Amino acid sequence: MATTAKTAKSTKTKDAATYSEVPVPASKQMLYATAANSPFSDGYSIEGEKAALAEFLSDEGRMLNELDPMYDRYIEMIDRQDRLETMQASYQSRKGAESVVEQKEAISMNFLGSLVDEQVDQMALHTKEAFRMFMGRARDPGKQLQPIIGGKRVAAALRALWMLTSNDNPYADWGLLRHEQTMKEVGKLLEKHIKEAREALDQQKSRGLTFSVLQSSSPQVLNLGFKSPYGYAVAQLVSDFDFFVRLQKTLERKNLRSDAQVRQIITETTRVIRRVFNETARFDRWLMREEMKGLCRTDFVPDGDPLGAKRVQFAAEVFGPCPSEVYAGKLQPRHSRRRIQISTAERKLLQVISSEMLRMERAAEAGELDDAGMNEIAEKLV
Repeated sequence: MATTAKTAKSTKTKDAATYSEVPVPASKQMLYATAANSPFSDGYSIEGEKAALAEFLSDEGRMLNELDPMYDRYIEMIDRQDRLETMQASYQSRKGAESVVEQKEAISMNFLGSLVDEQVDQMALHTKEAFRMFMGRARDPGKQLQPIIGGKRVAAALRALWMLTSNDNPYADWGLLRHEQTMKEVGKLLEKHIKEAREALDQQKSRGLTFSVLQSSSPQVLNLGFKSPYGYAVAQLVSDFDFFVRLQKTLERKNLRSDAQVRQIITETTRVIRRVFNETARFDRWLMREEMKGLCRTDFVPDGDPLGAKRVQFAAEVFGPCPSEVYAGKLQPRHSRRRIQISTAERKLLQVISSEMLRMERAAEAGELDDAGMNEIAEKLV
């Protein structure tokens, strides 16, 4: 680089950052590259200097020649690199605290404990129906009763899916999304029945009759302590179901509904909830198999890991093709442990795969692909 008068300036562009050469103290008469995001007060840019010294750094002979006009500039860069490492080490040791914070105060952050509950979370249940909904039922040794997947089991399944999202597993995302959506529908159903029951009681009140809602003479309080947000969502559902049953039995006791009517509405609502629980448990049962735990979005990359391709094929056979919007991350579960950092090239590749999935979905909806055509395209993805 040509050296000019002390005030001379020139510019270079690298990776969209502009470096300008400015003079250092007059005793050195040296120009160096600067950048707006430089960690140094004078704007010195190590990356800019590496670009400017590229030819010098590629010649070992010149690097050993102290008389070379670029030698002092090279030594300055080495010094700046050492200073930057010291600055970074200090920043890390101080946990990024500002200068007004004492070192011992900053270090105390290392000993900060994790957040815990002030008290034990609890749920009080009044009805056997809700208790069974939460507890479930194991397989009967005598095989006379069918097993029932309960809320506690589903909470564990949801935690497993939630943990799988940290592996960038799109089917875990999909399983959580499906559970959330169906839970919303169940919530609306319960709210509808609760509203109707309340209206029936209010109607009697407007006529001078005040009926109280039935409750257990000895409600059972259960400690919760779930390890994922989804466990608490299940507890909320069970609690709502418990109140729903109490209202229905209140209407029966107060002669506002017949035995058959109450039995039917409770049975139908119970079946809806159990269908949701069964589907969620199904995602957990297959995705948590040892050979499937490693499933991730990069498994969908063509010509990738053969084991990854097998995982994708197996998941597609069990659950069907993963929706493109889920794969692309446009639809995400309410809670996720996904913290994947990928390069620009990887992001572009995954976007290409997502676009191909979307094209397949639209073609299938339009009736342009038969089963053979869908299988052929699916094979290209895996």
